[in-house]
Amino acid sequence: MKNKFIRKKLLSEKKSDKKLIGYARAIDNEIDYLNKQIYDLNNSGCNSIFSEIISASAEKKPELQNAFNALSPGDILIVDKLDRAFYSKNDCLNGLNILLQKGIDLKILSSNFSSSERYEPFILILKVLLELENLEKDISDEKKREMLKNRKVIGLNLGGRPKISKIKETLVLRLRNEGYSYRTIRSQTGVALSTIRRIILDSEGNN
Repeated sequence: MKNKFIRKKLLSEKKSDKKLIGYARAIDNEIDYLNKQIYDLNNSGCNSIFSEIISASAEKKPELQNAFNALSPGDILIVDKLDRAFYSKNDCLNGLNILLQKGIDLKILSSNFSSSERYEPFILILKVLLELENLEKDISDEKKREMLKNRKVIGLNLGGRPKISKIKETLVLRLRNEGYSYRTIRSQTGVALSTIRRIILDSEGNN
């Protein structure tokens, strides 16, 4: 999923050629978070907002690249948090280096950090280090959410065993009682052989 929002300039902004380009990203099933980012970016005065739903670990983000392509020297890239745009510390440092070399600033809404602000060198170092620490934590948290979501999608519980409906479980047992082989039961029910064996063994253990 991707989207681009174009915001009309206010009269007070038309004298400046500086563009504020926003980028928003979320993983599947977090559309509300994506919409919140877009809302906040719009309120921050972004002229254009590029957004997409894509994995936390994706190294290539098409809409992020489009946002980079839309930036010119003097412009500002605005994100909610660093992990929206970057997937690791190295990726972040490389990205920041590219932006700053091109004369493009970065603003982070969640911490109110902006590279266009003039900080004392020591304060700037501390702020950057803090942002990098937050980046690692945010990346880790999102990967955990994505992993749990994927496990639910493929029907795994926390113990690692595949979930199966009671109806299918009853069908497996009935077919086995009628003398069908494991492979025949699999072809008729679509249940994996390992799960068929577990269902039958669990049933025998309870008798």
